[in-house]
Amino acid sequence: MPRLVRVTLPQHQALNELVVLLKDPPKALTYPLGTYLRALRARMRMSQEQLSVRCGIDQAEISRIERGRIDPRLETLRTLFDGLFCDLLILPRPRKRPTDALGEIEAYRRYYGHERCPWKGQNILK
Repeated sequence: MPRLVRVTLPQHQALNELVVLLKDPPKALTYPLGTYLRALRARMRMSQEQLSVRCGIDQAEISRIERGRIDPRLETLRTLFDGLFCDLLILPRPRKRPTDALGEIEAYRRYYGHERCPWKGQNILK
């Protein structure tokens, strides 16, 4: 049986607020990353080359990020948004409520009698 992890009240409250907030996220939170980067850069009246010089990132890479051709590293995103005078905020968006996911896991385990996950062959309750 997996070991349970203790969660403090503030951590539990933060998770609950996140689940409630992102249950039906505003449309603005669903756009691709490149859309925000391009819009912020345009709002700052900055060209890709100016941002490139400011951040030390190749202009072609900025172009590929804005067009969604590559998946940039987190440090690259921090550098780009810092160059645009913005803080980068990353929020996990739950696909399910944690209690629903736990219910599915428990139902699966009771039906099949083990803890193996059929779609990846991994232990889901580690």
